Amino acid sequence: MPTSLRRQLRHARRFLGYGAMVLLVLAALLVGIANQLLPLAERNPDRIAAWLSERAGRPVRFTRVETEWTRRGPLLRLDDLRIGDARQSVLIGDTEMLVSLYAGLLPGGTFTELRLRGLDLTVQRASDGQWSVRGLPGQQQQPDADPLGALERLGELQIIGGRLHVVAPSLGIDASVPRIDLRLRVQGDRVRSGMRAWMQSDRTCKACMLDAVLDFDRKRGDGRAYAGAMEADLAQWSPLLRVLGVAVQSGHGRAQAWAELR
Repeated sequence: MPTSLRRQLRHARRFLGYGAMVLLVLAALLVGIANQLLPLAERNPDRIAAWLSERAGRPVRFTRVETEWTRRGPLLRLDDLRIGDARQSVLIGDTEMLVSLYAGLLPGGTFTELRLRGLDLTVQRASDGQWSVRGLPGQQQQPDADPLGALERLGELQIIGGRLHVVAPSLGIDASVPRIDLRLRVQGDRVRSGMRAWMQSDRTCKACMLDAVLDFDRKRGDGRAYAGAMEADLAQWSPLLRVLGVAVQSGHGRAQAWAELR
């Protein structure tokens, strides 16, 4: 290798090393400044409401805010969060808003995550085969409105420690899942979600754990779905597997399913 080329490579490595060091120092400085400004933001809830209103594209109100710094960025705890104007507002309730300083820099990432805890969701199948979801924020106040429309521009929606009830009378299914963790992102007509469900409240129980992923068009209803359990105790899932009078009494193994939705 020519001496001039080696010298250029050495300078390039040195330049990249110094550049990375400067970026790390600047990032640490910005994080420190943001950490110090959090109490100031907590004392000015109107500015937080204005920022959220700009992101949501509609008025956002809450009664109280608490702030905390996490490893991923500032966490805002909002009491009685309400989205929309006075006549058509949607009450979300007590929520957490994480401003993720790093995830938003990644392709397809989002700067904000809206966290709801302890929601009771019901998935119901009608006699004509159509499925519907009840229990999302705002459905009781505005039954005919799109429950995801108010949350679409606030980033990723997370449901932590929720409960799920599945009702399909024509299939003989009436089952409750005591704990689910759900992540959902709405981008226009496209909805992508991932869920982990447990048939027991104990999150360490691998035999009663199920993972599911859904990607679909919410207007046309087309999409793809996946569900899998790597160490399934089938007796735990018997209420959901009961179809046309067939029930599982016992069994262990791995189960995976892929589906095209039309």
